Amino acid sequence: MAQGPPHPMTGLAEPAWRTLQRCVLSDDPRRAALYARGGSALSRDRMRVEARASFATYFGAFPAGYWAAHTAVGRVRLAWRIDGTADVVVRGTDAEGVVSTLAHVRDATGEGSYELDITPRDGWLWCDIVAAADGATIGDVRWEAPGPAPAPATLTVCVTTFDREADCVRLLDRFAEDPGLRSCVDRIVVADQGTRPLVAADGFASVAARLGTMLQVVRQPNVGGSGGFSRGMVEAAAGTATHALLLDDDVDLEPESVRRLAAFAESSRTPTIVGAQMLSLVDPTRLHSFGERIERSGFWWEPVEPSLSGADLSTTTVESTPELSHRIDVDFNGWWMCLIPTATIRLLGASLPLFIKWDDAEYGLRAAAHGVTTVTLPGAALWHMPWTAKDDGLDWQAYFQLRNRLVAALLHGRRRGGRVLSASFAQDVNHLLCGQYGSAAVRALALTDLLRGPEHLWPVLRHGPARPAAVLTREGQAVLPESELPLALVDSTVAPPRGAAEMLARGARVLVHQLRPARSSASPVRLTRAEGKWWALGMLDSAIVDAASGKGAFAMRRSRGTAARGLRRAVALRARLWWQWPALARAYREAAPQEAAIGTWQARLAASSDGPS
Repeated sequence: MAQGPPHPMTGLAEPAWRTLQRCVLSDDPRRAALYARGGSALSRDRMRVEARASFATYFGAFPAGYWAAHTAVGRVRLAWRIDGTADVVVRGTDAEGVVSTLAHVRDATGEGSYELDITPRDGWLWCDIVAAADGATIGDVRWEAPGPAPAPATLTVCVTTFDREADCVRLLDRFAEDPGLRSCVDRIVVADQGTRPLVAADGFASVAARLGTMLQVVRQPNVGGSGGFSRGMVEAAAGTATHALLLDDDVDLEPESVRRLAAFAESSRTPTIVGAQMLSLVDPTRLHSFGERIERSGFWWEPVEPSLSGADLSTTTVESTPELSHRIDVDFNGWWMCLIPTATIRLLGASLPLFIKWDDAEYGLRAAAHGVTTVTLPGAALWHMPWTAKDDGLDWQAYFQLRNRLVAALLHGRRRGGRVLSASFAQDVNHLLCGQYGSAAVRALALTDLLRGPEHLWPVLRHGPARPAAVLTREGQAVLPESELPLALVDSTVAPPRGAAEMLARGARVLVHQLRPARSSASPVRLTRAEGKWWALGMLDSAIVDAASGKGAFAMRRSRGTAARGLRRAVALRARLWWQWPALARAYREAAPQEAAIGTWQARLAASSDGPS
């Protein structure tokens, strides 16, 4: 362990300390409450306090229980610098969210610190600042651990982009403008899969000049997120970096979160995948994903703490919300921001060729089967468009949503899939009741391909969205601009059912309506996205449903014959899948290691790529 200068009282050498987490600040009024409360930010690490301020915030508090449970860190210290005079009150929660005052450092001035032990039974730690009568300025607040990191982390950043040039350039600029962030990054690999070259985008030349040889842009066909991230994983595994950091291109990055993930990873006792949580890009203080798990029977992802889904962190604080202090295990972390050891990539390979959806979930389950833990670290997050603002269950992505879910279930699920076949059948019925015949047809294509066995994976990856998009076009299901929507609309009068009795009664009414011939003269009813459910659409013959993006709408028209054919097809495909499940599971499990192997990806990408730009 590195030694510091002698202690002034004992004469013994003190250990050097390394930073685990800096308490950064923001002057953005929409986001300031995520960083600190009660002070005025002067810079990223200095705050003026006239009376009282608190770091009991999402980015300000320290998730001690996670650190104690998953890393070799058992003792930490809070360090600060105060210009003026102020009291520093160290506070924390236990794993149940009970708040305690741990220390009260009075009349602090200049540089100071306070040390304490941490255990897996802890929740969050933070400090409150109580300024003297004339105020004080506090800065350089940080949480530290004694000694150097066991194995300092170096990162290869892996970004996949498709025609989001402005977003991608903005993301690269975050790395270019932050020297501290660049210090732990050896390379940034961008898999450019768009129709327009990223290197020709406005602002790219400037950011590329600042990043220099650190930046590598590779042009390749659009092989989806799994192909783009696999490119980055292959490049990272071939280099000297200890970790690959997978990042979406359309995110707003908090650079301190990257440092927190790196510090956590390099302190971990065993190889650990460390991921960030997701904040909403459209509502910046709202927590969209605290962590994800797979419900094994129905094989569907779900939040690890449902009460925190959509929580507003400006009011849902670490002091007032016990759920935030619960240390919760996850099955996987979304690849919007996920740090994977390169040793794990060399062991497990890269993604399966799934194009999009479920690649991150399958990788987390695969890693767990080999003893690699995944941790979603509170206090590390970025801003991303929430999936509630997308129509990925209605457009061509519905193909990959269902097929990849079942591929993952074949690899990691229960015998005969558990409830996954019945649950996915219920989703098909929902689409048919809603008049979403294109979505039902796309999902039928997914099941048909799945039954062909694992040899279909790579050809489908190369075709991407073309085949399911063609099915949607054939079925006439698309988002129409407002200018193309019917003008003669009637208002919605269908209220949602409340309670089990009303739900059953509404279901009976919907069934009766579906058995009747559709009225071709029915005027379309305009419904919001929230209203466009089976209990409303199932009782209509014509409807207009707003798209989740807010841009345009779907036009639905009921067809009893189309619905009946779709239902028969869904039943037949599920019956075939149930019967062939054991054989299919063996086939996919035998093929998966080779499909994900680094050598397989290298060969396939080399044959299809244009190379570095």
